[in-house]
Amino acid sequence: MNRELNMNGFYFADLHIHSCYSENGEFTPAELIQMCKDAGVRMMAIADHNCVKGSQEAVEKAKCERIRCYSAIEIDCTFKDINFHVLGYDIKLDSPDFEYIEQNMRKQYVNVSKERLRLINQMGFDLTETDLRAVTGGRYWGEHWTGEAFAEALLTNEKYLECDLLRPYRENGSRSDNPYVNFHRDYFLLEKPCYVVMTFPDMRDIIDIIHHNGGKSVLAHPGINLEGNFEMIDQLIPLGLNGIEAYSSYHTPETAQWFCNKVKQYGLFFTRGSNFLGKAKPKIKLGYCSAEQA
Repeated sequence: MNRELNMNGFYFADLHIHSCYSENGEFTPAELIQMCKDAGVRMMAIADHNCVKGSQEAVEKAKCERIRCYSAIEIDCTFKDINFHVLGYDIKLDSPDFEYIEQNMRKQYVNVSKERLRLINQMGFDLTETDLRAVTGGRYWGEHWTGEAFAEALLTNEKYLECDLLRPYRENGSRSDNPYVNFHRDYFLLEKPCYVVMTFPDMRDIIDIIHHNGGKSVLAHPGINLEGNFEMIDQLIPLGLNGIEAYSSYHTPETAQWFCNKVKQYGLFFTRGSNFLGKAKPKIKLGYCSAEQA
């Protein structure tokens, strides 16, 4: 895998794409394969959150399109009480380990979503479960109401057109550049008004599961999760990481170079991924990484 990623074709790779099998993904695996083909992406991976079903579909369909498609997943986990995302590549997609991970998340999402609804309504809103289902109905994770789903339900509700709390997320507002994601970050992350605790597996266990299933473990977008503490990567790599997603839509060129230097220091490999979702993150483009722009 690392040989392929360091070929001249590296810039035609996008190894972090989300399909409709992620809770906030928009497109089907088949649609994404066609979009990659149209965009000139030659290597791809659908790495959905805690789910391999999108990757299962993509690996089969990509064979007919002359696109190299890696089997992949992105798993939520923790280390020293910090949340991380670990990507698993070249994994055995039919392993019961990944089905267990998905079902564990699904059980938690139901209770977490209802608590989020209670907390958002404490802020003066009057959202109902019906309002949320109108947004997420038909999705694979329809029972999981993310911060982005709450944002969509509120911003499209005529009852709240003049709401001061939502004004920053509307056109020309201070948080309108990426309104759904910004709303999620402002209200649903740690120490924010609508934060609800979820229990994620230990990163060491997730890395072991990936390796047990023939895969390679890669730390996703570390510039986000390690913001202000990049040096913590020296504690994470010995846990068994094989690579680092140095090139990401979330990284500056300087951040990408910093993590590339760590890759060289430890003899790992780096990957490139847009983290494309669709309308949930409209500024992120398939096959594109802002880290490459000087």
